[in-house]
Amino acid sequence: MKFVALVVIASSEYEESLKTVAKNAGASGATIIQARGTGNEEKKSFFSLTFEGNHSLLLYILEEKMSKSVLKAIKKEIENKKSDCIAFTTPISHIVGLNDNIIKKFEENIISEEIL
Repeated sequence: MKFVALVVIASSEYEESLKTVAKNAGASGATIIQARGTGNEEKKSFFSLTFEGNHSLLLYILEEKMSKSVLKAIKKEIENKKSDCIAFTTPISHIVGLNDNIIKKFEENIISEEIL
């Protein structure tokens, strides 16, 4: 069984909707990190105070096939809301500490896809 890390970086305002979309597509949980971004855009200023906007980084560890359906659902959500987000996957070569229930869920998803 191959695993990937699915990373979504988005404005904090989209965090809840992206978590819901991922959950509906089969992802069971994420690690969420609050972040700030930098870029070429000018910073917004209010009485000489700058605001760079808050971002959320959502990290999912998923079975490879499941990650594709979750990524497609997230892509659709990003396009529908025209949000300023990025999502990508990267392979995981070694992993320890996964809960047995999560592994069982991944195995059940693989079996159900093979039946189709």
